[in-house]
Amino acid sequence: MNQRTQYFHLLLQNLKQSVETGLSELSAHEPEAGEELLKRFDLVLGRIAATSDREDYLGDGQDLLTRIIALYPQLTPAIHRDLLWFFGGDCLHFLSDEELDHYQNLEERYYQQARDSGDADYRSLRAQEFGLH
Repeated sequence: MNQRTQYFHLLLQNLKQSVETGLSELSAHEPEAGEELLKRFDLVLGRIAATSDREDYLGDGQDLLTRIIALYPQLTPAIHRDLLWFFGGDCLHFLSDEELDHYQNLEERYYQQARDSGDADYRSLRAQEFGLH
C-alpha cells in the first residue's frame, strides 16, 4: 500500500471508530443495522489493504459513505472530506465546486511530484493546497 492509500486507510479506520462510538450513543438505531454497517467497514478496509486496484473497493466505499449520510445524518460530520474525494462517484455530490477544484489540483500536484521524484508526500501537498501550512 502506497503512502497516499495508507493516508486514506487511516482516515477510514478513524471514521469506523467514530461511527462505532456514535452508534452506541444512538438509542434509536437498530443493532443489526449498525452491525451490518461495521461489517461493511471491515470489508472496505480489508480490500484497501489487500489490493492496489482501486476498482476492487471504490464501489463498496461509495456505498458505505452514502449509507452513513442517508441513514445516520447525525454521524455525517465524522466523515472526513478527503474520504468523499477518495471514493468518488456519488460521494462527489457532497463536495462543493471549490473543494473539487482543490482536490483536482492536489491530485495533479501529487502525481506530478511522484513522477518527477518518485516520492510524493500526500499530506504535505494537501496541507499546502488547502492553505493549512
